[in-house]
Amino acid sequence: MGEVVVSSSSEEEEGMVVEFETEKDIGSSEVVRWEEFLPRMVLSVLLVEADDSTRQIIAALLRKCSYRVAAVPDGLMAWETLKDGHHNIDLILTEVELPSISGYALLTLVMEHDVYKNIPVIMMSSHDSISMVLNCLLKGAADFLIKPVRKNELRNLWQHVWKRQTVCFTFKLVLFIFLGLFSYI
Repeated sequence: MGEVVVSSSSEEEEGMVVEFETEKDIGSSEVVRWEEFLPRMVLSVLLVEADDSTRQIIAALLRKCSYRVAAVPDGLMAWETLKDGHHNIDLILTEVELPSISGYALLTLVMEHDVYKNIPVIMMSSHDSISMVLNCLLKGAADFLIKPVRKNELRNLWQHVWKRQTVCFTFKLVLFIFLGLFSYI
């Protein structure tokens, strides 16, 4: 207890199969995996879960989805792990109810920090009250998962990182173009 666990796995996952006819051999089909079109990139997930067995299960599921995982038992250790910068965290998956600093307080810290505010934070809880979900989303959470989480939900977490990076890049590009054009006026 009280330590950061970092692990990764490179297991091949079952993927969506796309079949198409090639121009060379009309009538024959080739199988192409959609993963081949994406750049090979391992995302780092900071998992924050107080319950030891739940943390181990979710960490194992994340590793099976090819994520690198840093797992901590409370919000304070999560904040210290972020500030440490050693793990290059791409996404935070946190329980709402945690000891020391709650998941909601961690979300608030992340969203108010200039460097970390672009890291997607996904909240999770076994309680699915509308007010809890709404408060987290209004505070800046990228998503809210109801426990028990399923592997297919975890497999798609990369989309939140991609969306956040695309939005940030687009904003910077528009700002650059606007400021660049504005300087010539």
